[in-house]
Amino acid sequence: MMVSIIFSYNRALQLDFLLKSIIKKFKLPDYKVVIIYHTTGTHKDGYEKLKDKYKGFTNIGFLERKKRILTIGSYLKSLTSKKNVKVFLLHSYLHNENSDNFKGLLESLLKSTDSEFVMFNTDDGYFFDDVIIPNEVFDLIKLNPSQTSYRLYVGENLDGFPDYIRKDINRNIYTWNYYEKTPMDHWTFPFAVDGTIYHTKSILNIISKVPYHNPITLENYVVKFVIEKRLLGIGLGPVTSSLVCTKLNRVSTSSMNPTINISTDFLNNKFLEGYELELEIPAKITNANIVPDNVFIVKNNQRLPVYTLDQYGKDVQNALST
Repeated sequence: MMVSIIFSYNRALQLDFLLKSIIKKFKLPDYKVVIIYHTTGTHKDGYEKLKDKYKGFTNIGFLERKKRILTIGSYLKSLTSKKNVKVFLLHSYLHNENSDNFKGLLESLLKSTDSEFVMFNTDDGYFFDDVIIPNEVFDLIKLNPSQTSYRLYVGENLDGFPDYIRKDINRNIYTWNYYEKTPMDHWTFPFAVDGTIYHTKSILNIISKVPYHNPITLENYVVKFVIEKRLLGIGLGPVTSSLVCTKLNRVSTSSMNPTINISTDFLNNKFLEGYELELEIPAKITNANIVPDNVFIVKNNQRLPVYTLDQYGKDVQNALST
């Protein structure tokens, strides 16, 4: 069994779009979905509406992050160096008014789940193609769980596909060494919070040693840790990708990734009014991050345009491709 853990913040409508794609595209015999989320203002109403919408799906659950709760126990394993202690103190209950129980919540979930494998996702993702994972992939991860992962947002369809990636013809997958080359790209970035499958207990053992406090620092700090320790070096992936990140907006000030800046407040208000999101993505996917050709909100027979690809969007897409 696999659990997909989705990190979400003030994007109920986009999360709904992702969940619908998971339900439609996951061709797995058994899987769970858990959303770890937090909100501000009326966005809380959006998540309450979302929880009500999916209450009939027994394999989909929600966990809300609680502000200003510091679960010190979840940090103990990570306080093994002066650098980690400094990071911990900078983002602790006493020094960060936005601190919450993200680390403790995530690691408690990983400890308690009966799912042998876990995939992380963020709420701006979209599965555009069927997700079919050969049993051999799970066997390979189990064979070397602290070194092996399977990434769904890469494939030979992406621009810049490296010539050193090897195809396993028998299993119909690609394999590579994350440490074979040095320039940072999808095939040299050994840990990601988007569409990558890990062995649950092994990834818990890794992340418990890192003093992260939100999804961005989870990715940034864990990448540095696994590179230092030379962990998660074996990459596996499908022949063609099945997941893209849709660059509609940015919800964190810690990241400056380019987007087309569609207001999350606007989208949330429309979700509360009963609208759903519809994106037209390029027919040919050549990048893991995409600007949609068109963005619509849909309600009954209404299909209202929100965005059509313009020069700014093309510039954003070009920036994402570099």
